[in-house]
Amino acid sequence: MKERALVVVKPIAILLAVGFIYAIIRNFLGFGIPCPVYSIFHIYCPGCGITRMFLHLFKFHFYEAFSSNCVIFCMLPVAFVMYVRHCYIYIRYGKKSLSKLENILLWTAVAILIIFMVVRNIFPIDILVP
Repeated sequence: MKERALVVVKPIAILLAVGFIYAIIRNFLGFGIPCPVYSIFHIYCPGCGITRMFLHLFKFHFYEAFSSNCVIFCMLPVAFVMYVRHCYIYIRYGKKSLSKLENILLWTAVAILIIFMVVRNIFPIDILVP
């Protein structure tokens, strides 16, 4: 069980460390990584604005976070609960596969993100543009 907990905690710690370092670089140097999809194709991907969203969330500026990427902002609590539940089941029982409900939620999220990408590029509504 300890080995499985380490398997879960290690990538989370690395991701948090990299995110923290990136936030420091972004805030103090003003350097950010541009969206490759927008740079190449000049369309907004479903993730455009996610960096600003997380930076606003770290400052507890929820309205600004919502306006940076409204769909990811709304999906984040569900994704967090699903991830924590999945990690718990893996640590406790060693089961890696997703349940039927988790698969349905995952594919629904993918469909919502694709629809969001299409809508945000067709209709120039202020809340959809990052």
